[in-house]
Amino acid sequence: MFIFETICKLKKKIRLTEIQGSHIKYRHPELENQIEKISITLESPNMIYYSSKEELYHYYKHFLDTPVSEKYLLAVVKHLNDEGFVVTAFFCLKNKKT
Repeated sequence: MFIFETICKLKKKIRLTEIQGSHIKYRHPELENQIEKISITLESPNMIYYSSKEELYHYYKHFLDTPVSEKYLLAVVKHLNDEGFVVTAFFCLKNKKT
C-alpha cells in the first residue's frame, strides 16, 4: 500500500510506501504530521542532487515553518525507469551545495 503517489519535478511517478513511511516516522519523529511536506518537496524542490555513488536522488525544499524551526526537508528517492520510491526523508540545516 502507498501513503501517497505523486509526479516529481523530473516527471517520474514517486511513491511513499507504508513501510518507508513507518521507517521515516520511527527514525524521524518530527515528520509525524509532515508527510504532505515530503510530497511538496518532490513536486517543487529548491534543488535536486544526484548521488552517483548511492544512485539516489536528493530532493531539497526550504520550509520556514517546521516542528524543528526553519529547515530544509530532504527527500531521498530511488528512481527506477519512469517511477521511483522514497527511501527516507528528514529535516536538515542546509542543502548539499551550501
